[in-house]
Amino acid sequence: METRRLHYFIEVCKAGSMTRAAARLDLSQAALSQQVAILETEFKTRLLDRSRTGVKATPAGEMLLREAQIILRQVDQARGAVTAQSGQISGTVSVGFTAGAGALFAVPLVQQIRRLYPQIRLHVSEGMTGELTERVINGQLDLATLLRNEDRAGVLSTPMFREELLLISPTSFALSESVRLVELETLRMLLPSSRHTLRALYDAVFRQAEITPNIIAEIDSVSMIRSAVLAGIGATINPRTSWTNELEDGLVRASRITDFSMHLTYWLSRSPSPPTIAAKAVCSILEKIVAENAPVAHTGGSAI
Repeated sequence: METRRLHYFIEVCKAGSMTRAAARLDLSQAALSQQVAILETEFKTRLLDRSRTGVKATPAGEMLLREAQIILRQVDQARGAVTAQSGQISGTVSVGFTAGAGALFAVPLVQQIRRLYPQIRLHVSEGMTGELTERVINGQLDLATLLRNEDRAGVLSTPMFREELLLISPTSFALSESVRLVELETLRMLLPSSRHTLRALYDAVFRQAEITPNIIAEIDSVSMIRSAVLAGIGATINPRTSWTNELEDGLVRASRITDFSMHLTYWLSRSPSPPTIAAKAVCSILEKIVAENAPVAHTGGSAI
């Protein structure tokens, strides 16, 4: 079995389409289909379900996808170990960020790696904690910033920094710089659903304060919540750093919740697979960037 076929298969699964994967790989669709067909022949089973809307891995294909990612990571690790003997650190490192952490650290990380380790190829993505967690566990990500302490399946997590959560509202709401939590019962609120890690934190505070916020919509999209707040539809609860540009431009207002302050802890989680030399280097650089640039959390009120 050739590792390039495993790489092709991974790209097809990521793209969900032979056409899109072929374009990314700079192959003809026929050539790519032939390579996948060879894999299916080697494994004596169908690996992809094909339809008019695209392709999706079968249960056997899902298993191969997980194993292929591990195999290619091990190949990359071996390549990196050998090249490291010549003084060069190389390889591909995948890093996932939640939206808030990505806004703070993704660009500095790319800049530092480009300057210090030009042979390392970074793959940076953004997602919600649940999605990133599964990708770390499955070995699809070397590192990820999460909003919870994840220790399943051998994942190693360490706290990065702690940030206060504020009430972010449209300027038309004309709120003061300090509010009480009970005011959320009359404000129009936009929050993520219960499947989101942040919502569990919010709900714990609401129960402690014995209030029922006026939630007019549950939105599981950072960009959609941002658009809705900017459109004046409602307010939300977020770290200040997630709204730095909008606050500087006077498009929204940030208010501290004085009686029940909320804080969010960011965690750096590492894949359970043995880290490559390149992954260790990226992790070290990211830790330094966080130490130098992490926001300072304020305290006050009853904290969670």
